[in-house]
Amino acid sequence: MNRRGNGVAVRPEGEAADGIGAGRSSLSIRFAGLGVILDGSGAAYLPDHATLIVSDLHFEKGSGAAARGRLVPALDSHDTLARLRLAVEAWRPRCVVCLGDSFHDGAAGTRMAAADRAALASLCALAEEWVWIGGNHDPDAPDFCEGARLHELCLDGVVLRHQPGNCQKPGTERVMPEIVGHYHPKARLKAGGAGFSGPCFCISDDLMILPAFGTYTGGLSCSTPVLRALHRSEPRLFMLHGGKVWRVA
Repeated sequence: MNRRGNGVAVRPEGEAADGIGAGRSSLSIRFAGLGVILDGSGAAYLPDHATLIVSDLHFEKGSGAAARGRLVPALDSHDTLARLRLAVEAWRPRCVVCLGDSFHDGAAGTRMAAADRAALASLCALAEEWVWIGGNHDPDAPDFCEGARLHELCLDGVVLRHQPGNCQKPGTERVMPEIVGHYHPKARLKAGGAGFSGPCFCISDDLMILPAFGTYTGGLSCSTPVLRALHRSEPRLFMLHGGKVWRVA
């Protein structure tokens, strides 16, 4: 498989993922006229724009929890950065867009270790453009982060933002298709008498919700009323498991 961006053809393993089937390291779908490749890492790649999208990195969630007395290892930023580097090196995008909540809180940047700051800086240097979309946890990325700070970004009539616009303005309808994060969607399945769950892409005709990319992020089942109410058509669910993407609904 050739995963190169910057104008080089991309051939994902799974083309036109219309039915439930075996998991693949990446799956190609159409969303609101855009070609989108769903990656097993939890990132989405737009080949026509050479753009890689990730959401909800939640850097320094571990150190924030440790500061409040919770006994968790503060190693999540290191792990999240390592996995994000693998995705960026695999797809070699011209642009990387982080869809908000990249940092867990306003003080997360000050808690980030110097080694992790350096790793983030070298990671940002791998792309020509890096865009930090503001989230509810981090309206602005820390000053040391290279790249543009935006509230939203529009590509070919599709809006990239942290939360759906009709949630920010109650009572309004969705005007343009959206790619968002925020909800950390998860699919829940039963198989052989056992139940299990995993992060997933939750995608309907005009709304794509990306899974949380951060190591210590939890999740919200796509069957909950709050998520179902966001979609005006039945969503397709693409679960992440074992480094692969699985169409499960």
